[in-house]
Amino acid sequence: MSNKQEGRKLDEGHIKCFKEGIFKKILEGVKEDPELSLEIRRGNETMIYYHKDKILTTYYKGGKPSVEALDKKYYEGKEKPKTQIEELNNLRSLTYIREYFKEAKMFVNQWKADKNKLGEEFIYQQNIALGNQSFDGKYIVVDMEWQLSQEKLEKRIPKTRVDLVIVDTEKNNDGYNDIYLAEIKVGTESTKNDSGIIDHIEKTEKIINYDLARKALVNDVQSIIKAKKKLGFYEGDEKELKFSPDVKPKMMLILFYRGLKEKEQLSKDEKEAYTKAYELGIEFMSIMIDTLIKL
Repeated sequence: MSNKQEGRKLDEGHIKCFKEGIFKKILEGVKEDPELSLEIRRGNETMIYYHKDKILTTYYKGGKPSVEALDKKYYEGKEKPKTQIEELNNLRSLTYIREYFKEAKMFVNQWKADKNKLGEEFIYQQNIALGNQSFDGKYIVVDMEWQLSQEKLEKRIPKTRVDLVIVDTEKNNDGYNDIYLAEIKVGTESTKNDSGIIDHIEKTEKIINYDLARKALVNDVQSIIKAKKKLGFYEGDEKELKFSPDVKPKMMLILFYRGLKEKEQLSKDEKEAYTKAYELGIEFMSIMIDTLIKL
């Protein structure tokens, strides 16, 4: 069985479409809207997210660009969106792109409200990603919702999505840049359910201690950083980053609390997480953030 994985990367033709071609206005629209993020996916694709919901996909296959608009589930039983993005000529207008994003976000918000799926974690996740896009900072966020492709792996491991893949811009004592697999939790309800902290640590350990998974992760990190640099997402003085699949990634837990009571409970959850990580031999760190704004 081949161990070669199809990584998350963009070819030069796709990048050129964003820099000077048919996708240029899409890129401008994403960069000016702090609620949107563009992530690189397998198969030479990009997906544009609004608070974790995919609202646009770009393709470049056989030398031809194309796009896929908002999934029909978001407006099922309702009048379809007025801005039809599949017509490539419409992509040349920033005004049209802005209107499309505005309408897509409206449909997503309504769908979430109807399904009772409004979640704070999505917003914080995106804000962390947007707030860590400079080489001048300690960390840069490389990807959101990273998931290991198991199609060509020799052994299966439990599936899990990583909220954020984060790189330390400062080299460790061995001369490598550490990669963190970060999990975000908001409040106490999110720490004890089926996808709670301990469950996530156990699943993340399978990635950290599997050499082929580490290799796939490093390949993705390198190719995503390369593409995002070309697309102008990263700011600051560029640093030389060095990675190795032999260097195990670390886990980061980011806990948001809303008041003293939640802080006390999350502190207990944090201790349990450190204990479990220690048992599994995972290098682990956590960050606790107060969401309340004091005037």
